[in-house]
Amino acid sequence: MDTYIDLKDVRVTGYVSQGLIALVAVASVWGTAVDWRGGSSSWSFLAIVLLVPAAVAFILWFRNATHNAEAIALHGVRMMGEIWKASDPGQRDVPFEERVASPLIKPWQYAFLAMVLCDVLESLLLDTPVYVVFSTLSTLCAVAAAGLACFLILRVTLMQLRFAVPQRKRR
Repeated sequence: MDTYIDLKDVRVTGYVSQGLIALVAVASVWGTAVDWRGGSSSWSFLAIVLLVPAAVAFILWFRNATHNAEAIALHGVRMMGEIWKASDPGQRDVPFEERVASPLIKPWQYAFLAMVLCDVLESLLLDTPVYVVFSTLSTLCAVAAAGLACFLILRVTLMQLRFAVPQRKRR
């Protein structure tokens, strides 16, 4: 018998989130490359302007993905690791507590936190020689966090789609 669960569509918010997250990373790279020595507030402003809609799109995706994960696993789901565990069709027969989340979730969270910390330090040290160090570190962390976030959003979206669309059993 096929499994079909009426889930919210997370594709649009997932793709929008990925696109905006990628744009934030590109703005960070471009700002660092163009303004290597100085400290231009215009690039920081652009990154912040892009970060706000990226955060809103991600929150909408996360909310729908959480709803779907709870419907799939029939278990309280609140964090990204739990969403992964609930959404992974390969672990469907494993008890929820024994399921394994993606090992990329923690590096994504740490890269994001490091990016925010480096951004704060970069802003505080705008007219000092150390600015370049934190600007570069912030950019590297932004690229790592964006890449990991886009991968995780895509994988969870694709895993949840396997539950949302009726699948024919292969013989």
